[in-house]
Amino acid sequence: MAKKNSTKISRIRTRTHEGVDKIIDQAENLEKGSKKKIVHLNKKTIKLKKNISSYIKENPKKSLSIAAGIGAFVSAILTIAMIKRKK
Repeated sequence: MAKKNSTKISRIRTRTHEGVDKIIDQAENLEKGSKKKIVHLNKKTIKLKKNISSYIKENPKKSLSIAAGIGAFVSAILTIAMIKRKK
């Protein structure tokens, strides 16, 4: 009886260790994939920043107009939201 229980416990331990190993492998794969995506996004962000800077240097008046328009739009949205909130 004791030997039978020992065998069951041994199988349970083995299965548990296998499960833990699978979870660790999946976590490591997820980490590797996440790091690759972060590097890719950082490269895209740097490229976008350079493109925006170039555009602003080449079109300063247009850039200022766009920024002013966005500012006015955001201000209008916030004003509307605050008025509705007071009601």
